[in-house]
Amino acid sequence: MKLTAKITMVAAFAAFLNSSGAALADDVCPKRGGILKTVDMHYKSVDPTQRANPVYQMRLVYDALLDVNYDLSIAPGLAEAMPTQVNDTTFVFKLRKGVKFHDGTDFNAQAVKYNTDRLIKGEVKSPYTGTWKRFLSAITVVDDHTVKFEFKEKWPSFLWEAATSLRFGSPAKIEELGKSYGIKGAAGTGPFMFKSFKAKKSLTLERNPNYYRTGEPCLDGYQARTIKSGSVRILSVKKGDLDVINTFPESQFPQFEGVTNVSVQEGKASTLTILPLNTKHPALADKRVRQAIQLAVNGRVLIDNVYGGAGEEIESIFPPWHPGFEKAEDLSGIRQDVEKAKKLLADAGYGPGGKKLTLNMETGSGGAHVQRGVLIQAQMKAIGIDLNVQNISMGQALSNMYSGNYHMILWQMLGGPNMKDYAWNLFSSDGTGNYTYYNKDGGYQNARANELANEIVKTEDPDAVRAQIKELQSLVFEDVPYIFLNYRNHRTARQSYVMNFETGKLKGREDLRRVWLDK
Repeated sequence: MKLTAKITMVAAFAAFLNSSGAALADDVCPKRGGILKTVDMHYKSVDPTQRANPVYQMRLVYDALLDVNYDLSIAPGLAEAMPTQVNDTTFVFKLRKGVKFHDGTDFNAQAVKYNTDRLIKGEVKSPYTGTWKRFLSAITVVDDHTVKFEFKEKWPSFLWEAATSLRFGSPAKIEELGKSYGIKGAAGTGPFMFKSFKAKKSLTLERNPNYYRTGEPCLDGYQARTIKSGSVRILSVKKGDLDVINTFPESQFPQFEGVTNVSVQEGKASTLTILPLNTKHPALADKRVRQAIQLAVNGRVLIDNVYGGAGEEIESIFPPWHPGFEKAEDLSGIRQDVEKAKKLLADAGYGPGGKKLTLNMETGSGGAHVQRGVLIQAQMKAIGIDLNVQNISMGQALSNMYSGNYHMILWQMLGGPNMKDYAWNLFSSDGTGNYTYYNKDGGYQNARANELANEIVKTEDPDAVRAQIKELQSLVFEDVPYIFLNYRNHRTARQSYVMNFETGKLKGREDLRRVWLDK
């Protein structure tokens, strides 16, 4: 069978699922049992405040007040209905009754407050703390099954945040285990229960027989383990040692040629690849140097040589699937122009007759990271910059960005369909993902860009701020606090007996609650 005939695109697969809806109507699980075996365990703790890779692994243990559907719309989760919006800054949730944590304790409004307070107070280090602390003014227990959220100001992306960054662990279990929570044990309300965990190595879960969604999940359990080698992942799924793999190098995609027992699905432009630049660095504080680096790189070369063509060049500060996407009228500032890059460096005092410029770039140690590092290093050399490429863990890279102890880092970002992630988060002085210090103390300043980022985030209606989007992306494509590289498509591969598995529209957002094994 030809490889192109085997690739099942997401839209086609979704159509199949819709056509089989009648079969699922009688029983959400045509077959029950079995343990789904997969990979990717790149995190240190099964704590609801952490960001997992893939994202769905936290969703297996923990629920949120709201669910994210396949089409990225929001639906009730632990809340019995969508919240009541009292005014621009107040939302009230009615909670489902009778829901239990895995340790047998009650899920209630007190548990919602406990987990929210834990996140905001910084009792655990979480990438979500900054956003919640920035917007939330108070959370109030109205009664056992009613909770009120009040904001300091209008928070347009609140429903998305409630669905994706606020999950709930058992307060009793958290208190019992203290700093060992999420390592030695954990208890959520999700479809699967914690069985065992080894940091960055393995995770084993078992079915929650008391899950609030009747009849779910279909599986008896879930196992994930770390396999760093992409070729070994592919070999493992081909042999049947694994049921699903979430990521694998595109360069090794031909290994699936002629394999009839594996289906591959693809999602488009999911992962933003950028190079955050530390604008506190003396050389990188000069806009001409940043512009030269941007003009040196070629995102299409990376797509063609590393991603096997499975990606898209950047045309906007928003990805092409995002409602805020607005193609920039002038993309020349972020497209390769080696001669102009050399002149900008010379004007800044670097190159022949000037100072020698040597920079460090940190990136991951996986195959694609190494390949991209080599290509970018060569592109920098072509304009006279010596680039030292350092392969480190993504955890260390994130720590370096937090502390400002870096020059540039090859970074991949997954954002949502809200207006926050790709605008405010990256370019505002308050942005929790703004590691470049753009508009922050000590970094490069552009007051108008900061103003626009803060204005855009006040709405979830992109049509209301089209003019601001156009102006902001014009400014940041000139200021280049980040080097804009490309978007990378994502793929999953699964055994043909893994049924009802949909590759997420965004990487790692698969829902396994109704996945079943036909074997």
